[in-house]
Amino acid sequence: MSFDYHMQRRRRARNRLLMLAALVVAAAMGAAVFAFLSNGSDDKEAGKDDTKPTPTSSRSAGPTSGTTTPTVLPTPRDVKDGVPVGYPHTPEGAVSAIAHFNDVLDLFTPDAAEKQGRVIAAPREKDLLGLGLRDSTEKLRERHQLPADGESDDGTYYTSTSRAYQIKGVSANRVTVWLLSDVEVSVRGVSRTYTEVTGNVMVWANGDWKLSQLGEPAGKEPAEATPDTSEATKAGWRTLAYQK
Repeated sequence: MSFDYHMQRRRRARNRLLMLAALVVAAAMGAAVFAFLSNGSDDKEAGKDDTKPTPTSSRSAGPTSGTTTPTVLPTPRDVKDGVPVGYPHTPEGAVSAIAHFNDVLDLFTPDAAEKQGRVIAAPREKDLLGLGLRDSTEKLRERHQLPADGESDDGTYYTSTSRAYQIKGVSANRVTVWLLSDVEVSVRGVSRTYTEVTGNVMVWANGDWKLSQLGEPAGKEPAEATPDTSEATKAGWRTLAYQK
């Protein structure tokens, strides 16, 4: 993967965050809705808000056999410590949350990974996920013969791009989302890419979707497949896209 390609992808991610931030500012100036949504990020007990997710159409709530038409995911309302937050209480909102989380995590910078982990974690799991991500990031760097503490740069980085999803379990405040992602790892300018499947338990807490490390993802792990292919569609993967 070329350096120019990587820099273009970094610019696209940065521009998406800037656009999200701009939307938030506009909303704050125009209405009190932003203040209500922001209050949902406070540290309170998970599960206090037990309202039901808004009903959604079957086309957008899960994979549909025989089509690769992307599901356009809801746009987050805010950005906190580099992490997009503020999603609707729907299955698609949970998918959008974990897809955005997956795409922005800096898994080659321990300080950033810990801070981001605390933002995306369920309220009672901030230390568990934050410190866990720091430890995993340090070990990942060491496996690639890098100092445990350091930062990503133009030649050394770890990026993940969410490409498709499956929903295997849905309840009022809990959704299991399986993600199919393209991963690129570069160490001192030498990069490699691969496809990865991850299972993620999303819980509704304090007015937003958060990632929980407690409990196993629902359903059997889907088969890995090349995104945007008939093989992926047959395996049940539904292509995702972000609103522009």
